[in-house]
Amino acid sequence: MILVGLLAFAACGGGSGGTVDARDATHDTLLDTPAIPPDAAACPAIAPLDPAQLSEITIVGDSPTAGIFDPSIVYPTDATGGVMAYSAVPGQETIRTHIAVSSDHGATWTFAAEANTPETATEPSTECGGTMCAGSLNSEVSSVIYDADEPDSAKRWKLFAHRYLVGPNVNLHYAIGTITLQTAAQPQGPWTAPTKLIGWNSDSSYSSSGVVANVSTMGGTAGDCIALTEPGAIWLPGVIDLSVGCVYLDNQVAKIRIELLRSTTHGTTWTSVSTLLTANDATCGGTSTPGLNGADLYALNGTEYVVATPSDANGYRGCLVFSVDDIVAGKVKRDGQGRAIVDRAFSAPFFNGACTFADGAGGYALDVGFLTSAKPFHIYRSAITHP
Repeated sequence: MILVGLLAFAACGGGSGGTVDARDATHDTLLDTPAIPPDAAACPAIAPLDPAQLSEITIVGDSPTAGIFDPSIVYPTDATGGVMAYSAVPGQETIRTHIAVSSDHGATWTFAAEANTPETATEPSTECGGTMCAGSLNSEVSSVIYDADEPDSAKRWKLFAHRYLVGPNVNLHYAIGTITLQTAAQPQGPWTAPTKLIGWNSDSSYSSSGVVANVSTMGGTAGDCIALTEPGAIWLPGVIDLSVGCVYLDNQVAKIRIELLRSTTHGTTWTSVSTLLTANDATCGGTSTPGLNGADLYALNGTEYVVATPSDANGYRGCLVFSVDDIVAGKVKRDGQGRAIVDRAFSAPFFNGACTFADGAGGYALDVGFLTSAKPFHIYRSAITHP
């Protein structure tokens, strides 16, 4: 649900208070090239997800009124236990991040901790018709990792999220926010309070003040992003990579692509690595307009993958899986015409996505939204166990 609000924000003129154009020639070429029609080499058939094969994930000890959404799972293949971060939704004005644990490879999950809660705030912005916007800061679309070589044992569990302002009557101000970081010694907590990590220049100083890194000024390919969302983190030895949905304007038309940011200092500094996936790389997803969001990074058997969700004004449309051809440069495998090669595509006949993958928890899990029901937000296991 974060997509529609971000596109509306961008289309209404939200933007940078001083962006830099630091994109290299390759990045410009990728962004400016029209979408190339898919072919069999680049696009596999979209495998339909049979609702009868989906099994709903429920959390023992946690049943928020509107459901749960946005899973992020750490569960290595041979691990005896796993951890899931997810959005608990009592209502859309009160979303927060919860943590659950499993000891049976994701067959069942048990509530372990509430990592954050909404926080009353009034922030400078013209979005509310004056000079200030009031509401609460909510954390959503979280991503959890275990930073195994973090020297401070109290910070080895790391939780990333998009924390943004929600006004009265569910008025969602996604641009008045930042990507935040929380840490803990163990998944059960206690977790530190959300702190600003990565921001951007906008009409609200909230999004750029007190951040560790600002994509509008860090250089690299992310300099034109007018908001970030849907962080997807992965730990590799000595490195934390973070995929983010980048909202940008293409001739005043709002689009979303996937940028890759990197830290080699356990999150204390960040650099822009690459445009991992462009909006046009969603062509295989069958959307009415190009766009990708909700990316998740994972590694299996020596290969790194990124799974992302094609999206348009009608919502999320399943998941596309890409293999990363060059981890250092942040490049997915492409064909001779520059098209990102899709390893796997799947979708259900209703709002579905984003997706996450954990080999120890049975493969892919995905969001499913029954958006007109009393309990609209659900997470399901897909029964797809391999990339």
